[in-house]
Amino acid sequence: MLWLAPREPVERPRTGSPRMFRVDFIERHLSRVRPWQVAVVWAPFTLWLLWRAARDPLVSSGAAASLALLGLAAWTLLEYALHRFVFHAGFGGGALGRDVHFLIHGVHHDYPHDPDRLVMPPLVAAVLAVLIGWPLHAAVGAHAFAPLFGGLVAGYLWYDLTHYWAHHGRARTALGRKLKRWHLQHHFLDNGERYGVTTPFWDYVFGTAPREPAPGAVSAGRAR
Repeated sequence: MLWLAPREPVERPRTGSPRMFRVDFIERHLSRVRPWQVAVVWAPFTLWLLWRAARDPLVSSGAAASLALLGLAAWTLLEYALHRFVFHAGFGGGALGRDVHFLIHGVHHDYPHDPDRLVMPPLVAAVLAVLIGWPLHAAVGAHAFAPLFGGLVAGYLWYDLTHYWAHHGRARTALGRKLKRWHLQHHFLDNGERYGVTTPFWDYVFGTAPREPAPGAVSAGRAR
């Protein structure tokens, strides 16, 4: 692609921050993202949706809370589906298919600890939010949409920050070590398993959890 920078061979050490775009503005401002930027964009939006739900006279507080929790739970399934069927999708064997996969998720697996490529760029997340939110609004109506979508976006925010932590954070509890190890094993043992990042639940439901216990530590990225 004319706008995509040439890739270096993936056999090189998987460190550093590879250039993805020839267009400098896109490379600097749209493709490199830190977790605080994700929080600045999506935390206020989530709070605004939940505030709207709390002030809606046609939705009781109990119904709003239930819908928000439903949205949060729905995110875990959407997270699994996106990771398995979109991020790891085959886009054909040609140069275009390889470039599309590299842009969507391949760069993260080639450079798994690159701090600039760990969270989703807000522009990409906004496109996904419109693609998901528009039909959801039409399906459930305006009153149920605010708490339901608020819970969904809260789940997304938790996922993005958890994903960053899994690569760069320190696990201080047994649950944290298990979750961190689960994701690092997706990278360094078998990327055809363990698609859940915030929860392994759907991997067990859909048969993508490992059939046998995995090693207790991952040499390339040990849970700390």
